[in-house]
Amino acid sequence: AQRTMGAQAIEVARKPVGEGGTEKRKAEVDDDDGAAVLPLPDHKKQRKEWAARLRQLLSPPGMRNEDGTIDQSFFKPKKVVIHVDRRWGDAEKEKLVEGIRSHGVGGWRTMKEKLLPKWDENTLRVKACRLIGCQNLKRYARWKPTKSEMEAEYARNMELGKRLGCWKAGMLVDNDNGDVAKALAEAEGAKS
Repeated sequence: AQRTMGAQAIEVARKPVGEGGTEKRKAEVDDDDGAAVLPLPDHKKQRKEWAARLRQLLSPPGMRNEDGTIDQSFFKPKKVVIHVDRRWGDAEKEKLVEGIRSHGVGGWRTMKEKLLPKWDENTLRVKACRLIGCQNLKRYARWKPTKSEMEAEYARNMELGKRLGCWKAGMLVDNDNGDVAKALAEAEGAKS
């Protein structure tokens, strides 16, 4: 009898919930052992109804149809993005040199606004690093060099970087030992 009661409890727990509360079902009694046998619910239909109710409650406007099914047009792109091909060429390089000459190293926003509006400030900074040949532009803050001064600085940085093993991707890169800072301090001390 204990086993039968457990089976009855499991079957009763599985019955679906209707609109007005718990549905009452009549249990059919099996003559052999007296166990209650309940007809199995239509799970596929219940699942669809449950999903439709959840969509009605949780979906943003326009995502579902009135019957609760998903409106696939909701997921299609609303606007087409056209990618404009930008290439960095000699004209852009000359404008960057002109911008550094007039606004100084670090004036990226002004250079972007006045000379190179298609390029973001970070791209201009990276291009300037490659022009000067140095990853750390803090040393050159507000420096307004001519094109020939930039070329001379590039050559100096390349020589120093190759000598110290700190020349990477076309620029002088500081290492953890501070070798670049020491060499630059020594070079400044020799000039004085």
